[in-house]
Amino acid sequence: MNDFFSSKAPSEFTKTERRIMNYILENPADFIHMSIGEAARRVGTSEPTISRFARHCGYSDFKELKTALLERQEEIHSPARKLASSMERPDTSSLEGMLRYQQFCIEKTLSFLNTKDVEDAISAIIKARRIYIHAKGAALSMAQLLKFRLTRFGLSLTILPPGSSELFEEMNFITPEDLLILFGFQNIPREAKVLLDYREKTGCPAILFTSRICDSASGDGIIPLYIYRGEPTEYHSMAAPSALLDALVLLTGQRLGSRSKETLDEIFRLKEHYKADIPR
Repeated sequence: MNDFFSSKAPSEFTKTERRIMNYILENPADFIHMSIGEAARRVGTSEPTISRFARHCGYSDFKELKTALLERQEEIHSPARKLASSMERPDTSSLEGMLRYQQFCIEKTLSFLNTKDVEDAISAIIKARRIYIHAKGAALSMAQLLKFRLTRFGLSLTILPPGSSELFEEMNFITPEDLLILFGFQNIPREAKVLLDYREKTGCPAILFTSRICDSASGDGIIPLYIYRGEPTEYHSMAAPSALLDALVLLTGQRLGSRSKETLDEIFRLKEHYKADIPR
């Protein structure tokens, strides 16, 4: 549905405009019934910015943008529309509500996740000579989880330094046979943008975990894996990233077949052999 907005490339929109675009793509059924003030509040921007965005997309004003979106929604039965009709956003003021909210994030991730992208990501992981992972902040826990799980299958992984000169020293070893895995979510860190630029020079593929359906960091060789973590102004859940990583690991293990089993068996044999010397 990205072509609904205009024929322009994502890079021709400002950072805030792409945030508006992503919100509409994720919540078309809700957006249709919003006032311009409510839309601005939900996205975390101003009413004039929403108006300029509508004109940038080729519509005369906010009202015409909503009318066109309504007509488009009537033409297609999108995953977001099906999700909105079957599930309301849970109240997060209780433990049960919070857990329901995590479920909501996973359901919404599933509704927008491209199955082919997942298959391409698994193939890229299996083919890679070495996998380099870059993450910052809360996403670093996801990088560590991914490294722990995939290493047990006998794959070779390195978590890149978050920044400084150490990052450049590690970047120097990336080859066309390797794979970059980057965590961007709402905003792509400057270091990740540097890695994406360097990726073009080396020719190695990349997997980008992102919370933006429409992303300027897209193109040949970049596999986007969409994750819904909440609206821009809300608490950002890590439930959906964790669930997607677990699924990705399990599917990769299944695809590796006997190769992953042999590595796990060898780890078990080593533990049994040295269990008296190293406490568990």
